[in-house]
Amino acid sequence: MSLREYKKIIFRGEHAELITEGLPEIAADKVLVKACCSLISPGTERAALTRIWDDAWFRENPGYALAGDVIEVGRNVTNFEIGSRVITLRNHASLVVTSTDPWDTLKIPEGVSYEVSTILPLASVALHAIRRAQITLGETCVIIGAGIIGQIAVQLAKMDGAQRVIILDLEDTRLQQAREYGADLTINPSREDAIAKVFEATLGKGASVILEATGNVAVIPLMFKLAAHGGRIVCAGLMEETVPIPFNLEFLSRELTLIAAHQPHCPVTDHIYWQWTQQANRKLLLEMLDSGKLRASELITHRFHVDAAPQVYERIKEGDRSMLGIVLEWQRTDP
Repeated sequence: MSLREYKKIIFRGEHAELITEGLPEIAADKVLVKACCSLISPGTERAALTRIWDDAWFRENPGYALAGDVIEVGRNVTNFEIGSRVITLRNHASLVVTSTDPWDTLKIPEGVSYEVSTILPLASVALHAIRRAQITLGETCVIIGAGIIGQIAVQLAKMDGAQRVIILDLEDTRLQQAREYGADLTINPSREDAIAKVFEATLGKGASVILEATGNVAVIPLMFKLAAHGGRIVCAGLMEETVPIPFNLEFLSRELTLIAAHQPHCPVTDHIYWQWTQQANRKLLLEMLDSGKLRASELITHRFHVDAAPQVYERIKEGDRSMLGIVLEWQRTDP
């Protein structure tokens, strides 16, 4: 492979392939990043792979969490230099040409590894959802889904003042990790009555905040049943299907609030009413990862050389839930 060629992952049919393409020219305001590793987002990428979410562009460019080193800068770039360690919202590829906009590419702090930095895009989904939830001191927050978003949300909800954080998932290993991150109660709905457990823990009131972090519409009816009167239901996962809800009984008569938390629509320009832009959220998360206030290294459970990517995606397509944080290694740089 020549210097001006690179490898990338694409989806064809319902399979992933590793192909070689020619590298485009680097514009004056762009940088060229040599990938160290990239994180697979199992929910989004499985939806695209199986065409539940049939986005043609994303199928050609899957992924949005790549860490590596700047190896070339455009002539107008002043905020990055050759050798900068960066995390960028780019697809799985050995080389990427990326913008230097702060909502797109950020320098990785010295105390954060390449692979932990790839958690950043999913962590920002969790942070945006927590901000949308507007948790107040003393409230109970139920999180459905103990994937990466849910695990980060557990920690952020506690920081935000939740008196009690309850998390639901079908995998006991994920629930154990959530307990280590501060969850007060974990529930496996496959063998426990989630509704009874939540109402017991809240003295019959239900939860003030229900945060969905699965992308699975099947959990929506349960969310309405877990909420307290006047509760807030926050949906953060990617959902393409529809689901019926008894509107009067489950929603109107209980005065619930349904909140969408779609992180890509978080503003990139701040103003007096909303200072927490995408880049502000990500910078804060990097600072918390660097200081140790936010933990994430335990979420990287599987590492594969990129040559194994087609087989890894087959496991994801089949619903292998043993894998939580899945890193593809383009070169081994972290110790």
